[in-house]
Amino acid sequence: MNVIFSEVANSDVGWAMFSVIFVIIYLTFHLRSVFLAMNGILLILFCFPVTALINMGIFQNSFYTTLHTLAIFIVLGIAADDIFVFIDGWR
Repeated sequence: MNVIFSEVANSDVGWAMFSVIFVIIYLTFHLRSVFLAMNGILLILFCFPVTALINMGIFQNSFYTTLHTLAIFIVLGIAADDIFVFIDGWR
């Protein structure tokens, strides 16, 4: 049972890392700036520990499912879209 779970967890982490790397590459291409792309990704990734602190620390919520793991893809997509909108508005 643990072997199956670890294989699934490793593949999920791989997909999450692939999606973050893909967004970094696309942000760099679209923004023409590695600095802005890396800052955007760091801002996106820094929101997860803060959210975990609020959810598990303040609200004492220990319920965790696969849907919570999929949140990284949703947040990454929405935040990257916001970065594109802000940069296009700035230009």
